[in-house]
Amino acid sequence: MPTVIISDHTFPSLDLQKNVLESAGIELIEIQPICITEEDVIQRCGSADVLLVQWAPITRRVLESLPRLKGVVRYGIGVNNIDLVAAKELGIGVANVPTYCIEEVSNHALAMILGLGRRIPQDHHRIVHGEWGIGPLLPIPAFIDMTLGLIGFGAIARRVAQKAKPFGFQIIASDPYVDDALLAANDVKRVDLDELLSSADIISLHCPLLPETTHLINSGTIKKMKTGVILVNTSRGPLIKEADLVEALQSKHVVGAGLDVFEEEPLPPSSMLRALPNVILTSHAASVSDRAVELLQIKAAESAREFAKNQSPESILVASAAL
Repeated sequence: MPTVIISDHTFPSLDLQKNVLESAGIELIEIQPICITEEDVIQRCGSADVLLVQWAPITRRVLESLPRLKGVVRYGIGVNNIDLVAAKELGIGVANVPTYCIEEVSNHALAMILGLGRRIPQDHHRIVHGEWGIGPLLPIPAFIDMTLGLIGFGAIARRVAQKAKPFGFQIIASDPYVDDALLAANDVKRVDLDELLSSADIISLHCPLLPETTHLINSGTIKKMKTGVILVNTSRGPLIKEADLVEALQSKHVVGAGLDVFEEEPLPPSSMLRALPNVILTSHAASVSDRAVELLQIKAAESAREFAKNQSPESILVASAAL
């Protein structure tokens, strides 16, 4: 009987995974307490044909140490905790779940865009501290006079563009991997990154975390932005160098920021972001809804089932040698 091991997770129940896997004649094993380190995974997941993983580090050393492993499935979209190069070289498949939360994340990003554009967190802060009036918050441009810039134009960014359009924004995007036809179909203008940085009133990040995008937003790129720009990140925390963003928020060069992800999570109690009145901070919650969490579990389990049966999952990033 093939064995799927869950190295770590944050779900209240595994019934959905059990329904998918056990009905296919696959044994499901939950590791408790959860695996946190390489050594945890190596010592406790050695019998896995397939791993279901949330945050545990699946490094080259881990992959080389699990003799039966055919595939790894990440609960989520990003796979930064999995060594894809090593997996490919070792013939171990990797899959993710990229479609479970498109509506949730795009809604979350848009909520931050609208709230910050209307200066809602700043006004709230003033009122709870005994102040009144929007004078200190001016200027507040109308959405119809603002340009929304999307860095990355994948499925989530496209939904942000579609949902933002009725509010009157002019929308531009920078993404070297998307063809012109897709941008045109969404009535979005292609620009290069420098033009986006210099012309957007609101910038929303939707790119993957890669070596070339780590700290994409830093003091140098912030200097290229308009004074009074708004920045939203529902993608990956290390896209932003937070110390540089804090400085820009304090000077009001960046008038507001909406952040669902951070360089270090949980956000440290000492982070200066916690003390700023012109931010919206959420705890990596953009992907969450009851529907999305259920869909994530089902789709991840289905991908694990396919790897265990030597078949190709719906969203495969690295093919297994067993396929």
